[in-house]
Amino acid sequence: MSRSAGQGIGCGIGVVAMVLVPMALVVLVDLGRALAPGPPDGEPLVLAGEQVAGSWGDENGGTLELGADGTFSATAVCGDFLGAAGSGPGGQASVRRRTGTGTGAWSLGESSDGPDSVTRVRIEIGPGGALATYEARGSADAPFLWAYIGDPDDGRVCVLRKRA
Repeated sequence: MSRSAGQGIGCGIGVVAMVLVPMALVVLVDLGRALAPGPPDGEPLVLAGEQVAGSWGDENGGTLELGADGTFSATAVCGDFLGAAGSGPGGQASVRRRTGTGTGAWSLGESSDGPDSVTRVRIEIGPGGALATYEARGSADAPFLWAYIGDPDDGRVCVLRKRA
């Protein structure tokens, strides 16, 4: 084989690699998204305040009591709590926690992600304290509130079931 023929084959392999490597990366990213856990089973729900008010609990015994007056108390309830860790040289830092305990205020919001609307319940522990947001899913007879804990790709979710 001549030297120019060998160079041509080498260039051809290089061009093929330049096309295949990015395509392979796109396929891997899409596969990762497809395998990432989604929300728990159940339809997105729109709930009124009186449907949300009451006692909710997680699988580890944490409780969230949502009062009809817009106040709440939480005891080791699961969630994705983001709050200030204190001030430092660059301003306030934030810290994430997987459980929350305390009292504060809660509010309802509604979001439309795609064709479905969903109720979002936002709680704030104390004024300026840690915040967490849950979305309503399930059915009118068996609603639940849920949230990812940390990075959604990690697959950790918090599910709060309404107690009778």
